[in-house]
Amino acid sequence: MKGAERIEIDRRYCKGCMLCQYVCKYEVFEVGQERSALDYLMPRAAKLENCRVCRLCESHCPDMALVVVAKKKGKGKE
Repeated sequence: MKGAERIEIDRRYCKGCMLCQYVCKYEVFEVGQERSALDYLMPRAAKLENCRVCRLCESHCPDMALVVVAKKKGKGKE
């Protein structure tokens, strides 16, 4: 099963619109406590283990502030 190693959110560009949370079918995101450079509350990947690397969050981010980094094959099989 596909999974994400991490989700990077660029604090220089994120405006806290939370579209990533809205489009995510796997409930990966929640509102975080960290503020962006523009002083908006940013999302955080609270349930990274739920991510299936569909990249809907990436494609819907209006500011291209988000990147999903997939696990490498064979990594994470514990």
